[in-house]
Amino acid sequence: MTLNHLQPMHHYIRLSMEPCCTDVLLMRKSLQDTLTDMFGLTFSSIYIDILSVNDQGSEVVIRVNPEDASRILAAVAASITCSVMKESSFLPSLLSSDLGAQQ
Repeated sequence: MTLNHLQPMHHYIRLSMEPCCTDVLLMRKSLQDTLTDMFGLTFSSIYIDILSVNDQGSEVVIRVNPEDASRILAAVAASITCSVMKESSFLPSLLSSDLGAQQ
């Protein structure tokens, strides 16, 4: 019997945004500008799917291809407008920090 590991199809990143913004298009533009500054025009067109924005606009969850995740994480690390709170290939794991606060 052989075990075959499934390769993740998506990678999820939870970001903290500063200043707060509830406009999804402005968030996407900010992330693309960050990618352009870091990697040039070639990687500024990386597909970013914004899944969730909290009511205050201070946190956002994005979905990206696993191959692009390292570039996005590097660009966000160099950014002054956003920072990584958590990242994983398993979406529900991004909520784990909230579970401890509710108890």
